[in-house]
This record gives sequence, structure tokens and C-alpha cells, in this order.
Amino acid sequence: MKALFLDALRGLRSRSAATAVALGGLMLAQAACLLVALLAIALSDPDPGIQAPERVVVLDFKGNLPGESNFWFTAAPLSFADMLKRRQLPLERISRVAQGGLDIKIEGRLQASYLLMADPDIAPLLNLKPLAGDLPASLARPDGIAINTDLLRKLWGDLPPAQAMGRSIEGEGRLYTVGAVLPELDPRNPLANVGALPSVGRAMAMVGYDSQANTRRPEQREAIFIINGRVFARLGAGASVDQVGGWMREAFEANPLYAKLPAEWTAKGRQAAFFRGLPLTQLPFEGDAGVLRWQLLGAVGAACALLLLLAAFNTMNLQTASLLQRQRETALRRSLGADGPRLLQLWGLEVLLPLLLAAAGACLLAWCLAPALAAWIGLDPLHPVADPMPPRALLGLGLSVLLLLPLTLALPAWAALRRAPAPALQGRNASEGPWGRRLRQLLLTLQLSGSILLLGLAGVLALQQQYLLNLERGFDTHNRFWLGLVINPKDVPNLEPLIAALRQHPAIQHWAFSEMRPARDTMGERDPHLSASGHKQTLRVSRVSASFFDTYGMSVLAGDPRMGAGAEGETRLVIDAKAARLLGFATPQAAVGALLNGGGEWLQPGTEARRVIAVVKDVRLESAREPALPQGFLISEAPQWDLSVYGPDAVALRRALDEIWAAHGPAVRHEIQSADAQLAEVYQQEQQITTLLAGIALLAVGVTMLGAYALVADTMRRRRTELVLRRLHGASDMQIAAQLAREFVPPLLAAALLALPLAAWLAWLYLQGFDARVAWLDGLLLPLAAACVLTLVITLLATVRHLRQALALRPVEALG
Repeated sequence: MKALFLDALRGLRSRSAATAVALGGLMLAQAACLLVALLAIALSDPDPGIQAPERVVVLDFKGNLPGESNFWFTAAPLSFADMLKRRQLPLERISRVAQGGLDIKIEGRLQASYLLMADPDIAPLLNLKPLAGDLPASLARPDGIAINTDLLRKLWGDLPPAQAMGRSIEGEGRLYTVGAVLPELDPRNPLANVGALPSVGRAMAMVGYDSQANTRRPEQREAIFIINGRVFARLGAGASVDQVGGWMREAFEANPLYAKLPAEWTAKGRQAAFFRGLPLTQLPFEGDAGVLRWQLLGAVGAACALLLLLAAFNTMNLQTASLLQRQRETALRRSLGADGPRLLQLWGLEVLLPLLLAAAGACLLAWCLAPALAAWIGLDPLHPVADPMPPRALLGLGLSVLLLLPLTLALPAWAALRRAPAPALQGRNASEGPWGRRLRQLLLTLQLSGSILLLGLAGVLALQQQYLLNLERGFDTHNRFWLGLVINPKDVPNLEPLIAALRQHPAIQHWAFSEMRPARDTMGERDPHLSASGHKQTLRVSRVSASFFDTYGMSVLAGDPRMGAGAEGETRLVIDAKAARLLGFATPQAAVGALLNGGGEWLQPGTEARRVIAVVKDVRLESAREPALPQGFLISEAPQWDLSVYGPDAVALRRALDEIWAAHGPAVRHEIQSADAQLAEVYQQEQQITTLLAGIALLAVGVTMLGAYALVADTMRRRRTELVLRRLHGASDMQIAAQLAREFVPPLLAAALLALPLAAWLAWLYLQGFDARVAWLDGLLLPLAAACVLTLVITLLATVRHLRQALALRPVEALG
């Protein structure tokens, strides 16, 4: 075995260049596949600290409102906890968890923290172990509070957790007693994903659901159709997750509030809502964000698998060329007694060693790149990805080596073993024959088709991404900045000094309050409105100040958003042209002055009088993935926690905001972000998959170039004499070039026929996921045509060197 190993090493050293090429391509492809596998494992694994996570369920709820888009929330009305407890079901430790924020006073300034309100049973249910104190006892006290180590450091520096027990914290005018200190939650813990505010950092506080921090009214706590948190439970003995939905439905329909739902929701046996239980192991795959993430990750994984297949084909090509060049060596070995199995051992070892080196290099490369990639896609720095390396990932890498070994060796070895040794010993090497050349052309066809497919899809995604960022939305994001107060909206401090400074600063032309970020917040409150003509239409309603429309450059078609207050009890309302049409107004001017009724519950028209004072051009606040809703803007000059500013110079505008806040800002935490950056965040996942797919496509292009290079090199070796004879008989340079080109025309045409329909279909599926998408000609045909042209160019580049050699051949060299 030692002699066989040394023999294989000598052979690899003699072909070091080809070995390095094959090893490099496989290593990059395997590293890409391994990175995708690491991300998939990191995103799908539950918190390892939770015992039997498949038995812990989250109650899930989906409304079934007539005429509305309904979806699963991965949450539910918290009233289901009490309803299920009363029914004595085989569910253990049923616990409510609601999330919010708590403003804690620290040295005169307010520190925003993420707040969890939970029942005491949540501690044993999710195995939450404090560093100090008693978490269930703290959650059972009305004034008890548990804090994490990040909030502990912000409050008292490096104070040991045990010494924090019994200390008092002032939050929003109430005093709390620290009863436990928690470590940082594992990012895979469901409480870490309930809806943490990104602006508060890691500071977290936890109180009991029935503590003084929960200011929800009884009707809010008992509501059966308001998604206000998550309910967790552990399945008891004999219970299955499939039973949970039925139990929820029975409790829902038995509740007295069920009879108060609108009649059309339950008419003719119609179900007002759907219910199910989600085990923690399934939770990462649910929700709109989760489904989209896994779709994108699956697409990237498929592209990486294709890249690995192309690299394997390239390795097979190089192995075929190697065994063709070693026909005399093979014949000598066979004449000296080496049989087929012995030769297969040698060749297998020659292939296995590079495969193992490639796998080791891929593992090291993935380990180095995984943290940066995880941070780029937005994973928490504490989220374990590759440190330690998951055994499943290493097992998959090992299986890929075992699969690649026969794939890259079987055909070349079979072709080499079927050749007779005698002609090779006499110096007459056999060619690979027409079928061998056709096989290699087939492999090149597959490589070229993979290149066209990936390049075409990357082009489609890039054009769609550019289209999304420049889509007409009815408002402008350039030279706009958002300033957000990280504080409870009900406790907005005095902002008069700040407002006065905004009005006077020369860099700021317009400013406005709002309850949302137009470029970032794609989901909003829906409110049905009824016009005097009887037209009923649900509007997406936002509360803004009158200067909001000038600040975001919205075009006013009729009326004036700055119109003063109307009759007593009327609310001023601005709608967009789309809403005016759907409410039955023939023109925008006809809508101005109309009185609408809104503000009702259960998505029913209310009795609040709203006077239309202006109509603006169609506005899209929704993502391009969803249809644009008709918009309504309630005018209010009351200070709100979202403030937007506009100025002609973005640099001067940002500097002005920093200076004004430093001089006149209240003692609360704040954030500043450009509206352009907020818009880019909405389509961040699209941008990330576009970048990843473009990178994989470039790697595929490199692999394809190597495949084309190997084929033309072998063509030159086989047809050297033929080309010289053609030159002697008067063939021109163009005719010689055309002769070589015939090797590539069939693979190129076949690759285009194979890849273009598949690429067009996949691109069509991707674009169908958007309500607003790039035009088919620009977004589909042009990228696919460009991919074909680019593939042709790289094929030509791969053949240039050998074409020059063919044109420079001298008869004496070839015929000798």
C-alpha cells in the first residue's frame, strides 16, 4: 500500500499543473456548497438548551377575512392561553409571551430595552436558567424584573450578577426589583425572535405577564382576534401537534366573543380563522420572512450544487486527457503484471488524494468565510455557524468526496482499460475515438449550459434589483433622512426646542412627523372607509403631519394638505388618486371636501368623520412583492417618534441633524438613517441572492473556461498533423480557425438550446413573485442574450492561445 501511495504521489507531481487546476475548482465549489449547508443548519436548528423541542409548540393563527390577504402569523391572540387551560387539555406549561419596550432611566437619560412579558412557566418550558436569582419567582411578582447581562452592564458596569439581586430600577415611572439576571439568549431561542427592536441593542428586561408593566386593558387581554403575542405549550403524554389546531378551534368558537364577530365572517358555515400548532423545530421555516429566506437559500444551494457538478466534469475531462497521454505507461504496467483492479487502485488513489485535499481546503475556506457571510446576511454574531463545525456538515463533505470519486474516475478508467497494450508499446497511441470525443463535447456542453444558466439568472436578478430600487413609488427618497426616537410612542418628550431648530437651519428645507418610515415600513394599519355614495374601500392609513408630502416630494393633484381644521369632530384626511378612484370619485378634484366614515373595529367602517382635504398622486408604501394598496393619511401635528427631513445637500443635511440633536435633542436614544438606505433594506435579501448568484456564476465561468481550454488542447494534440497538412494544401488562417471552431459549435448550440428555456422558466418563476417587475424584454430576453454572448466570448478566450499555436505551426515540427 505504501508503494502504491508513493507511486500515486509521483504521478500527481508529474502532473502538478493539471492537478492544481482540478483541485482549485473542486475546492471552491465544495466551499460554496459547505457554506450554504452551514447557513441552512444554523437557521434551522432549535436552541439546544430546550429539552425535546419537537414537543414544544407555538399556537399559530390565520384570519380568514373576506376580501383580505390572509397569512399565518406564527403568533396568536394571547387569550388562547386561558381558554386552553380551562379546557383541561393534554398541554403542559401553557405560557403567554408578549413583547414591547421599556425605557429605563440611567443617570438622567432614558435607555430603551427590549421587554418580554411572560408567565412564570416559560422558564422551565424553554429551560431559561438565570446566572443569579429565581426567574419564575421574579415573574410571579407584580414589581419583579429580570435583566440580561447587557442591561446589567449599562446599569451598573461590571457589577457581579449576584450583587444585582434586590436592586431597584425605574422604568416609565414605576419601580421594579431585580429578581434574576439572565445570560444572553441563544439567537435560536424563540424568545430572541419574538420581535426584538433592532435599535435597543442587546439590552433586555423580562417581567411577568400580570406585572405592573403590562398596561393592556382587560378587553385587549381577552380579545380573540388580535395578534398580540405568542402562546407556548408542551405536548403532554399521548398528544400530537396535529390535535392542537382542533383544540384551538373548539375554544375559539366556544368563546362568547365569537358571536360578536361580523356576521359575514361566519355566514353559511364559513370559518372566521384557521389554527394550528407549530413545533419549535418547524418554526424557523414559517412566516413570510422565513419562507422567502429558505427559497433564496435553496436557490443559492442549487446554484452551488451545479457549480460542484461543473467542477466534477472538469476534473473528469482532465483525468481523461491524463490517461490518454499515459497510454504507454499504462501498457508497460499491464505488461509487467498489473491487472485492472491494481490499475484502478492507482488511478483511484490519484483521484482521491486531490479530492481529499480539495475537501480539506474547502473546510478551511468555509470556516474562515462563514462568520463574514453570516454577518453579511444579518445573523446575530452570537449565532453559531462554523465554530464548532457541525458534524453533519463534515459528514456531507465526506459524502461528496465519496460521490465525486466514481463520477470523475469511472468513464476515464473504463476507456483506458479497454485499450490493447501492444500498439501503445510499439509507440502507436490510440486516440479516444469518436465516442470519447463526443463524450467530452457532451461534458463541455453541460459546462457551457451551466454557465449560460447561472449568468442569465444573475443578469435577471440584477436588473430586477435595479428596477426595485428605482421603482416609481409616488415619493422620493434621495436627500431624505429619518430620525427615530427610541422610546415608547406614548411618552414622546417635549420636542419644541428641536422643532424650532429644524425650522431655522438653512440645510433643512422641509421636515415632518409620521408614525412610520415610508421607505422601510411596508406593512401598515388597514381601515375600511365608506363614502357618501356607498362605496366601501379599505385604505392603508398612516398618521403624518401636513408637511409630510412636501418632505417626501409627493405630487398634490387636488386640494391642500395644509388646509386648516374643519368642522368640530372631523379628522383631516389626505388620500391618493388610487383611493379616490376606488371610493367612487370621478376625478381627484371631486374627492376634495368629501366626508368619509372610518375608524371602525373588525375591519368594518366606523363612525369617525374624516374630511378629504387633498388628493396626491398614487403612492406605493408596500414592497414590490405585494400589490400597492390605496393610501390614506390622517393629518396630525402632534409630535411623533418618526421625524423626516429633506435638504438639497445630503452631507450638509446629515451634519445639520447631528448638530441640532446635540444641542436641542431630548435625553433619549435616537437613530438617524438615510431614506435610500431604508429602501435598500426592504430588498436586502434580493440584493444578497443577486450578489451570491453572480459570484457563483463567475466561478462557473472559470470552470467552463478550463473545460474549453482542456478540449482545445486535446484537439491540438490529436489533430496537429492534420492541421499542418491543411496548411500545406493552401488553407488560410480563417479556414484553420474554422476547423478548430467546429469542435465548439455543437456544444455551444446544444448548451444554448438546453440552458435558455430552463433559465427563462426559472427567471419567470422568480419575477412572478413580484407585483411590480421589470419589463419582460429588458428583464428576461436581454440578460439571457447577454449570457449567451458572454459564454461565447469566454469560449473564444479559452481557445486563443491554442489557435495562435495552430496558426504558427511549422511543417517540420508536426511531420517530424
